[in-house]
Amino acid sequence: MRVVICAIAALSVAACATTPVPNMRPLNEAQIAAIGPTRVVIAESDHGVAKSWFMQDSSAAGASYGLIGALVTATMDAIMNAAPSRRARRAADEIAEVMPVAELNTSLTEQFRGQIVATTPPPPGIVVSEVSTVRKLSTPGVIDDAVEVATSYVLSEDASTLRIVAAVTYQNAAVPYATPYTFEGSVPKAETMGPVYRNVFTYYSQQLPVPTLTPELQARLVESIQDSARDDAGVLPVEGTDAFKAMNKELEQARDGEFTKGEIAIFLAREWAKDDGALLKAELDSAEAFITRYVLLDMNQTAVPSFQGETALVETLADGRTIRRVGAGLDAGSYISSPANVSSFATYGNAVGIARIHEDRLRVLRQQPRTRAE
Repeated sequence: MRVVICAIAALSVAACATTPVPNMRPLNEAQIAAIGPTRVVIAESDHGVAKSWFMQDSSAAGASYGLIGALVTATMDAIMNAAPSRRARRAADEIAEVMPVAELNTSLTEQFRGQIVATTPPPPGIVVSEVSTVRKLSTPGVIDDAVEVATSYVLSEDASTLRIVAAVTYQNAAVPYATPYTFEGSVPKAETMGPVYRNVFTYYSQQLPVPTLTPELQARLVESIQDSARDDAGVLPVEGTDAFKAMNKELEQARDGEFTKGEIAIFLAREWAKDDGALLKAELDSAEAFITRYVLLDMNQTAVPSFQGETALVETLADGRTIRRVGAGLDAGSYISSPANVSSFATYGNAVGIARIHEDRLRVLRQQPRTRAE
């Protein structure tokens, strides 16, 4: 394979045709001046605070055995996934009771409204002129001349950490995107279209301490598993059914003396929900303050991220929380807010469970007619 070394131009960062560029798209001085005061549109959250879990998929292993193999692995996966899926749903249900999507959407909207500049004339640069919300499921598509903010809220597999991600874009037909990178050969098609500004802001909450598995906690775990397996009438699954097998599998794991991430989450999810979600709401306030502040700071700077850069410490808050700007790879230029004194690495599975109330709401919304974004 031939390796081509790309030069760095004075006002742009060079990239080889075969080398990807960071996802982040900065604005230049002319674009910032042209945009000036602009509206912010919050894409309403549909899922609320979701709970991540790891979904098993054995289809590849069974593929070589044809239809029989596919059926066997599908049955095995259904049994193995039933318990963690149900557990994730239950955690999301508990969180939804103290933090429904309507409150999430209102909270972030009010944070951005606090950034509105009402002075005449407005200060130079990009400032917030107004804030509104949009339901993307009903009104899909890009909104012209608006800063669009889409958020996701996910608890880690063990529910020790809440991750909040804000994806922010700005697109304007009158301010087209012009890549700041130079390429060997033609410019990739992806670098000739799309938003003129784009970036991601990620917030990690403080990490809840993982409880120690004691005989008392194990007994509570068994009771919790049995309670979650009961139907609406309070009856346990019938012997021989898939639900019964899934419950028994979960009970075996609960009694094996080891604490899995899913089992830990049963107890930690309740920590987020207790006291009317006091801890959860405090972390959301902190995350929203970070997002609203750094979106405006970032949109008013012109630094072009490099695929081979270095992560930089931008700010350290009084409580030890740090704000860093990622320096390399596809995430270069994005911002991460991390707590102090993290004791372990939080993992986020390949699937999420959302509250039943949110699923029911989505089912209704999908049946409604759609309109075009303006």
